[in-house]
Amino acid sequence: MNELEIRKFAKNLDIDLIGFFSTDSLVECLPHLEKRVSQGFFTGFEGGTPEERIDYHRDFPSAKSGIVIGINYYQEVKKPVDDKSRGALAAVAWGKDYHLVLREKMLLLMAKINYELTRQGKQTVIYKSYVDNSPLVDRGSAYRAGLGFFGKNNCLINETLGSYFFIGQILLDYEIDFEPVKPIPDGCGDCHRCLDACPQGALGQGFSLEPSRCTAYLTQKKELTDEEESRVNNSLYGCDLCQQVCPYNRDLERTKEKDFWIEPETAYPEIKEIVNLSNKGFQRKFGKTSAGWRGKKVLVRNAKLFEKNQK
Repeated sequence: MNELEIRKFAKNLDIDLIGFFSTDSLVECLPHLEKRVSQGFFTGFEGGTPEERIDYHRDFPSAKSGIVIGINYYQEVKKPVDDKSRGALAAVAWGKDYHLVLREKMLLLMAKINYELTRQGKQTVIYKSYVDNSPLVDRGSAYRAGLGFFGKNNCLINETLGSYFFIGQILLDYEIDFEPVKPIPDGCGDCHRCLDACPQGALGQGFSLEPSRCTAYLTQKKELTDEEESRVNNSLYGCDLCQQVCPYNRDLERTKEKDFWIEPETAYPEIKEIVNLSNKGFQRKFGKTSAGWRGKKVLVRNAKLFEKNQK
């Protein structure tokens, strides 16, 4: 089966981006990963050493090729204009948990591929899919597959979708007939708007990211130092500032994925409501979103820190 056939399947499933990659070790990412470890700039969420994170066969020994998909999640939702104290959820947490949405997309894609192989009298594919649930570097796979370039905000940036797309990858025990692509060159140039916009200076030169200064990381971390607590502002979960100022994120089309669509009052919840959340209320409001993975305690803590740091 070739990439043209699979691209047609993906289009019918409303998959915005798709690319293909070899499962040779992701050596192009190794220097960057090793540098982050040497600087102490790792979060604990990575789940493996740099060498383990670039080794596709460690996780799936029979891998022969890979597919990576991108799903647009951009939508413009403005904060309600009222006198209520409101926090902000980053766009990654808007709507249904993206892990579930992408897994469903990849499941349907692979079902179509295996159906066609069966129809042609060929053996079906054994595969394994991932959405932020392994040490493997999803952005590295997407970079190798030509979906974008690494921006100074540490996001992968696509010419059409900017950095507002989720990434899922699939390893297959099957050799897809595809044309390898050349890596997309750096498109940031001398621009440093994301570095200037980061409120705590987490972004540095050379595509570095200091987690202890990153609001998105701090709002997900279980335990915070006093200094880290002082850095939590109006962000209840995640942070979009470094994406919002990026020139590649101008004039983007709204996501077609209705599961991500959200109302302003949900994207910018009342702080008072969050502070007083019951367990049942948390499950109802956040249980099916990507903000729900850390549980109620962390979200309530962030809301209380917002109140404290506003004084």
